[in-house]
Amino acid sequence: MPDKHEARNLEVVISYEGRDISRDIAPFLLNFTYTDNNSDKADDINLTLEDRAGLWRNSWFPAKGDKIVASLSAHDWDAPDETVSLPCGVFEVTQIDYSGPPSVISIKGVSVPVSQASSNEKHTRAWENVKLRTIAEDVANKGGLALYFDCPANPLFERRDQVEQSDLEFLRELCASCGVNVKVTADKLVCYDSELNEARDAAGELKLSDSKLISYRFSSKAAGVYKAAHLQYHNAVKNLNIDVTVESPDAEGTERILELNEKADSIAEGKSIAEKRLTELNNKEITGQISLLADFRFAAGNNIDIKEFGAFDGKYCIEKAVHSVSSSGSTTSLDIYMGRAEKVKAKAAKQAKKRRSGAAKQQSSAPLIYTGSDVYSKT
Repeated sequence: MPDKHEARNLEVVISYEGRDISRDIAPFLLNFTYTDNNSDKADDINLTLEDRAGLWRNSWFPAKGDKIVASLSAHDWDAPDETVSLPCGVFEVTQIDYSGPPSVISIKGVSVPVSQASSNEKHTRAWENVKLRTIAEDVANKGGLALYFDCPANPLFERRDQVEQSDLEFLRELCASCGVNVKVTADKLVCYDSELNEARDAAGELKLSDSKLISYRFSSKAAGVYKAAHLQYHNAVKNLNIDVTVESPDAEGTERILELNEKADSIAEGKSIAEKRLTELNNKEITGQISLLADFRFAAGNNIDIKEFGAFDGKYCIEKAVHSVSSSGSTTSLDIYMGRAEKVKAKAAKQAKKRRSGAAKQQSSAPLIYTGSDVYSKT
């Protein structure tokens, strides 16, 4: 049984257009959900409030585009007088739903303001002899965001065409080809290398015997997994035919080849693109969904150690974390995947175990040879 401090004193803190309304909405709050995504998708929040008095459909009715700053604050969490906080970020109201009976209002906000030019307006532009970080800095500056660039490589693009795309959409497309994740938070544009992130230490561990665990589901599948990637591209400017094949060191149970036709300026870049695309898809091979009592350690992009689950043990990257607060309790739900390096490690351990098992079996089945003096031994 969870102790008396677990998930019982969790407060939803809401600042609406600069004013703290946490106490005002507390009597009406039915559910609060914060979805924290690793990359590509914007984070979002959802506030569900009862409205039997009709306040929300009249004088309290929110406006699309309003700013919400949200956080979770847990008091007496794992011990008396201990306070733990989870800042959720800044969100812009994008959708309002009203339903009944009984009357209920749902307010949704996203972390990428739809009013920002970087995420909404489409442009056509040619980029020449420019590095990835320079493009990211340009997008960040236009959106009024600070750039956090955590990538060991900074590839140079000889030419890339942005055709009727928003700046953010174009940047995400470029980063995807380089294995770089993109995320927009309250006031930052974050670009980080996914494999570098997967190599970091876990934020915490979860065991099958953990009292916080509510439910779990793991999958190991061959569908959508590839043995190798083959990229073919003709660079007309250089009159260069690029034809490269890279193999996956971790995929099991498949002979499929991923066929690619993506722009590359060199054979080295073509190989890098093929490797990144192959890794991205093969990350869907071993996945899991975990639900547990609210735990702020586990955020999207962090890693988690899974133990006591046998063949599924290992370090996983958190793709999505959903933190929910309601009258029935507070939970954290995680979508996780095992990265390439961890799968290679698990595969090596599995093969070593198989070899040991085979050697032991061979030894146990060896014939007994009479050596004299009533002593028998195995060859």
